[in-house]
Amino acid sequence: MRLFDGVRRAARRMAGHDVSVEDERLVELFRNRAELKKELTALDEERHRLLDRLKLQEGATMRVEEQLAALEQYLGRPEEGYKTLAYFQLRAAWRAASRRLEQFATELARQQKDRERKQQLTEFERARSLRLGEVDRELTEARVLADQLQAEQRLAEQRLAGLAGFWNYFRRRKLAETIEARRFRIDASMAQVVELEERRGRAAAEPPPLFDGLSLEGRRAVNLAVIAYAEALHDRLASAALSDLVRQSTLRRVYDSSYGSREECQAIMERTSRLIDDLERTHDDLADVKARTDRLRRTAKYRSDGETVPLHESLQASSLVLLEDYWDVYKTLLR
Repeated sequence: MRLFDGVRRAARRMAGHDVSVEDERLVELFRNRAELKKELTALDEERHRLLDRLKLQEGATMRVEEQLAALEQYLGRPEEGYKTLAYFQLRAAWRAASRRLEQFATELARQQKDRERKQQLTEFERARSLRLGEVDRELTEARVLADQLQAEQRLAEQRLAGLAGFWNYFRRRKLAETIEARRFRIDASMAQVVELEERRGRAAAEPPPLFDGLSLEGRRAVNLAVIAYAEALHDRLASAALSDLVRQSTLRRVYDSSYGSREECQAIMERTSRLIDDLERTHDDLADVKARTDRLRRTAKYRSDGETVPLHESLQASSLVLLEDYWDVYKTLLR
């Protein structure tokens, strides 16, 4: 639009017509009107988008309120009380196991990162020491050569000073040429010493490289250990006959769950309570986790060379942990 206005004004000037102030104001008015119309359209679109989000949020809030109302009505029935307590206690056991697995995975990843970073720094220091040793060797040789040339130069200058008389003219000229040639060699050797000293200073001051993250093998090792730990947790719950019940509590609503009579619900709650205490207080059996990890490593296969999560069918007994995503294990695995 601005280009068109400019062409029109140029055409009017060529035709001998001057552009009046009123025309300029009119053009500016239309331009401002177009800009305001664009801004108004954008604001209107933003308003509709926010209204849509508000409707979605109102719908979500309404559904939550309906669920709470249904739960209140459900809990108002005494015969459902023990079942509900057992249900939510089983869910608490799932969260406790999931939290324990997440803590284990976080700590293991930190330890693996520390090991790899330490190894990276060790290799960097070893390589830098080799470079410094090579530079020091060259620097020593360069300094010895420079000292030798300077000593020879001083002796030659003393000899030149002692060659008096016209009969030593040719000897003096030859010795002077030798001194001049040696001076160039001295300058070159001193320049080499300076260059080597600067190179050594740069090598000594070189900062260590940044850590780019865990290696592929490191992430695979962490993931196998996490899967082994999840398997150990599953076995601990299975020994208390709770692993399936805990899993089902995450897949079903409380209304669809059934745990038998009041006495059976109480027995489940007692076992679940002991299990949660055990998960929160008992130390991990790291030897058992290591043995499980070694077993998994022998059979683990991956979909591709860059994959870090093993195929669940290659893990034999542990495949259920991945297949059923026990303790939200996939959330803790490194990619």
